[in-house]
Amino acid sequence: MAEAEVIIQLRTPPRPATAGIAELPDVRSLLERRFGVSAEALHPGADDPALVGWHRVAVPVGVDAEAVATALRGHPAVEAAYVKPPADLP
Repeated sequence: MAEAEVIIQLRTPPRPATAGIAELPDVRSLLERRFGVSAEALHPGADDPALVGWHRVAVPVGVDAEAVATALRGHPAVEAAYVKPPADLP
């Protein structure tokens, strides 16, 4: 079984100059403390405000990806969080 991926959209995107979830220590702490995972920018280096608020979390086997997404959806800084469906084969 492969790792899952959770996609996060922050409610208020970080400033493009810093463009990271590091500005939201509560979200980062929630991910690390409860699930032992961290988030990374989905569009690293982007300065477009529509893109800098998007992040991904690689959820390893053995960790419930839906539980990660549900916990994130309950956080006030998170607009949306969902488990990315697996890619279909061509």
